[in-house]
Amino acid sequence: MSNSFDRILNKIKGRREQLNGDLYIIGGEFEFVFQMSTDSDDEIKKLKSFELPEDYVTYLCQYSRAVLFRDFEFGRSLFTILDPHNVIEYWKGYSIDHPYYPIAWSSHSLGCICVDQDRLDSGNGYLTWIESMDPDNPIDIDLTFTEWLDKLIEHEGKEFWIPPYEE
Repeated sequence: MSNSFDRILNKIKGRREQLNGDLYIIGGEFEFVFQMSTDSDDEIKKLKSFELPEDYVTYLCQYSRAVLFRDFEFGRSLFTILDPHNVIEYWKGYSIDHPYYPIAWSSHSLGCICVDQDRLDSGNGYLTWIESMDPDNPIDIDLTFTEWLDKLIEHEGKEFWIPPYEE
């Protein structure tokens, strides 16, 4: 695992357990589960029709999926980093058009964190928020996958990229 992911995961406070290769981080209010990638080459090949950012590929070489901020009371997670199979399923199921494809799902706001393939080489980040109820108004997040994950943990699962609702 790269040093940047080690640094990010170390920000999550809680007891760490390894079970069948998966990493569980159990904190006071939430649990995080990072599922080990069993065949990263095969997983990455499933996404061959998409242009993949380097930091996301680095993540997929270690983990196939992650459940972030799962609460103990209801067992519901705020975010899921999608495995490659679900990237395809969500992309088709939510009719997400090129240049976007989803890599994470928010159960809180019902939307996807997507890679904007047209912005991969922009130098300003490439992630975009697409809400399932308002897919025609994407919000550019202007972060890489690694930067987004880092900020999400710093903000304790709050969707910092969504502007506050105003009447």
